[in-house]
Amino acid sequence: MRNRHIIALAVLVVSSVLVAIYWPGLQGGFFFDDGPSILFVEGVRLESLSRESVHQALVSGGAGPSGRPIAQLSFALNYYFSGFNPLAFKATNLAIHLACGFLVFCLNCRLLAAATPAAGQCNRFLASGAMAALWLLQPIQLLPVLHVVQRMTSMSAFFLLAALLLHIAGRERGGRAGAAWILLAWAILWPLSFLSKETGALFPLFVLAWEVILRRALLGKLDRFALGFVVLNGLLLSLIALYVFTGRAQWLWAGYELRPFSLVERLLSEGRILWFYLGLMVVPRIESFGLYHDDIAVSTSLISPWTTLPALLGLTGLLWLAWRLRRSAPLAAFGIVWFLIGHSLESTVLPLELAHEHRNYLPLLGVLLVAGWALLRALEGTRRARTAGILLAGAVLVYSALVTWLRTNQYGEEVRRTQIEALHHPASARARHEAGLALSDLPDAVLPDSRIYVLAREHYVAATEADPDFKMSLLGLIQLDCKAKKAVERAEINELSRRLRETRFAPGDRGVLYSLKAMAIAGTACLNRADVDNLFASALANPGTSPAVQSFLHSWHADYLWLHERDDAAARSALGRSLALNPGNLSNRLKWAQLLFISGEREQARRLLLELQGESFSAEERQTINELLATK
Repeated sequence: MRNRHIIALAVLVVSSVLVAIYWPGLQGGFFFDDGPSILFVEGVRLESLSRESVHQALVSGGAGPSGRPIAQLSFALNYYFSGFNPLAFKATNLAIHLACGFLVFCLNCRLLAAATPAAGQCNRFLASGAMAALWLLQPIQLLPVLHVVQRMTSMSAFFLLAALLLHIAGRERGGRAGAAWILLAWAILWPLSFLSKETGALFPLFVLAWEVILRRALLGKLDRFALGFVVLNGLLLSLIALYVFTGRAQWLWAGYELRPFSLVERLLSEGRILWFYLGLMVVPRIESFGLYHDDIAVSTSLISPWTTLPALLGLTGLLWLAWRLRRSAPLAAFGIVWFLIGHSLESTVLPLELAHEHRNYLPLLGVLLVAGWALLRALEGTRRARTAGILLAGAVLVYSALVTWLRTNQYGEEVRRTQIEALHHPASARARHEAGLALSDLPDAVLPDSRIYVLAREHYVAATEADPDFKMSLLGLIQLDCKAKKAVERAEINELSRRLRETRFAPGDRGVLYSLKAMAIAGTACLNRADVDNLFASALANPGTSPAVQSFLHSWHADYLWLHERDDAAARSALGRSLALNPGNLSNRLKWAQLLFISGEREQARRLLLELQGESFSAEERQTINELLATK
């Protein structure tokens, strides 16, 4: 009972400190991927708790193969209760982070008890509590709290940690109750983890590591369940490997066509990046953190950069160390393996961006398991070792809390966030572009002689120079001059056209054309029709533009021609090319009906609208269909 009261008090204190530290950042707004995953998604706008509305929320996601329906439903519930209030969304993220921290504490307690049964219970609680507090306060954990869309990461981690706790408890208890807990872990919690984010697929590997390292060390051998589990995982991993390296996995490797690096270059680079992550965990330096890390150089060979080979050798050394410690210090070995498993999905062969801090949300636990084991040894040692351990743990906690608080202040206001990001990452094209974009939205940006205009232009120019393939910053320069009523520099238009036509067409590049047509329709783009037509033509001529993307571009060009130029014939021609590439696109078919309607071909438009009535549309599109059908 006394221990429970102490734990409850510790939870209250840590929670209060965490809320106080994160409070400035909770005042910030949505940014980056929050738009396409939350703000602009019709299914997230949950107006009622009807079965149909909840279903629309569940299927509204576009991220990952699964669509991440559990995370999407949580966003929809946030909207249902508070609208698009960023404070409510971020407070929910913080609550999930706190819940994960409690599970980390429980897991630490159980693992320390199993790995060091001779240690005192009080010391185990102290070591577990210190590591859980550090897990909550570590600066690298900030983005899953303040970047709303990264709730996908924290929710997946919550269900995975809960599943692992139940699996361990079930295995240790045995009998029917233990079997029931294992069934709950695998049949309910694991799917919830995967359907929040695909990193939940790593759960069997974490369980495998626990079975073959910690439980084996405790029992002295692998029991029948563990042996069967090892064989099953081996077969499954072999099947996955066979699939990945056959022609059927071409969809996976095709993603590299959109990246500025190859598969080999990514694997070489990730060796350095994992050590970069470890550096952020062990010695958090505020200037090294950031939303974007596109300023990290790609490893083109084992010696370029020269740190590539040492980094890979160092990772090999970590594996060797885990092997050597598996009997003498199984918890430390498990922590090393946990970190590597945690990065085995997002930091290996998948054609994702090279680096993002939120990928360390679960892997950080592996580092803390090693630290917790070391702290417990100090607490169980001499008085001097105990004092040194407590002082070091306290210093690390205070320093981590300070750095996290500084970061949350940065994320509490958009201009402050973007300018500090650009200051800390001057070679990042995305950070510099976002800094210019934030300044260009300020009132003084319309004054060519103002400091705001000059700084915004400097950021855009720096972004353009930092990445020879980057295009959005050139559009930013054009928009900035349009707002300031200045003549757009012809060199900037020509360079944007060249990059759209000749350089790698990255996944985000179609946003340049979408933004261009939106600006033109809103009246904030001062380009003439010839320039806009040329920019669309350049993008369509890029050999890296897939037919699916070409369909979008033709559709957006049609929007511009119809809504800005009022050229219905040209709009129909562009939309026709879009439908030829993707005849099943419902939104484009509705646009076609609208164009038929305004062109006087009302009977044909009406037949098409009646066909579309039974299809799935957003509420706004459904209203458009009803209004057109009601028109006499």
